[in-house]
Amino acid sequence: MRFRINSTPLRLKPSPAPPPRAVEEISGETFHGFGTTVGAWATDPGLVTRLDHFMRAWVETVEAACSRFREDSDISRANAAAGRPVRVSPTLLQAADAAVAMAELTGGLCDPTVGEAVINAGYDRTFEAIVAEGPGPEGPARGGGAWRQVEVDHQAGTITIPAGYRLDLGGSAKGWAVDSALATLERSILAENPGAGICISAGGDLGVAGRAPETGWPVTVRERLDGEDHGTEVFLARGAVATSGATARRWRRGEVTGHHIIDPRSGRPGSSHWSLVTVFSDSCLLSDVAATTAWLLDGEAEAWLGDHRLGARLVDDGGAITVVGDLGAWLTGAILA
Repeated sequence: MRFRINSTPLRLKPSPAPPPRAVEEISGETFHGFGTTVGAWATDPGLVTRLDHFMRAWVETVEAACSRFREDSDISRANAAAGRPVRVSPTLLQAADAAVAMAELTGGLCDPTVGEAVINAGYDRTFEAIVAEGPGPEGPARGGGAWRQVEVDHQAGTITIPAGYRLDLGGSAKGWAVDSALATLERSILAENPGAGICISAGGDLGVAGRAPETGWPVTVRERLDGEDHGTEVFLARGAVATSGATARRWRRGEVTGHHIIDPRSGRPGSSHWSLVTVFSDSCLLSDVAATTAWLLDGEAEAWLGDHRLGARLVDDGGAITVVGDLGAWLTGAILA
């Protein structure tokens, strides 16, 4: 199954040509959400409709809380009142907690308070609108570091964004949403159907739960984010996988190329000799954040990934591949080279 949504290709996705047994076992649906493609698959075809309904409702809940492109979202209201506590949904509180935890883990390289820098780089509207109309006006660089000042009060149901900053959960929300969905499904659909397995993908940030197909979940890992390559097929037995790079969501302003990955150290779109970084772990949130962090770390990526005991496949600008960790902890069958 190959598809595009508004010219934004999936980064990792169920393979179009898995072994015959896997084709027979896996059924699912996809839809547009989070500005990309969301998909949900199950090994039991009888669960697909229920799973699809759950995912559509969950994506709407997350977008109503976390989308900076919706004026009525919780995050938009909180950003508009930066410096003051704002009552918001538990969904935003939990997503913000996850983002701050990832900022701590990455030493601030995954910083949810770079929202102003994202806008100043030109990403001031949905990427579909940027493709059609061009990027927004360029503003001054704005470094991060204010994530320690984000105040989440679960008892009062409020969040306080530091004055002068904007919260942007684009670096963590999809991975967190996949993990949260799988946790809920483990307590509901999978608890009622213990022999079944489920796979959830949000723009290629992918996680699985329950009993995997006999051969594993077929996933295509690509060399490029623009979908121009055929990719490499692997089979995920457990955990999660995500890919990061700056070759897809990018735009030009004159001779200068911009993209969506902001380096909090400079407040500008970052640079790296890696074309793509794919990370395997037990959590989609961790895989998502670690892939972007490793891309930003450039030459220090391998050491950082190794220190955190993560599995990764890194492709440099020349196409050379580096593998970090034991990918067999998450994959079955042939392992990526």
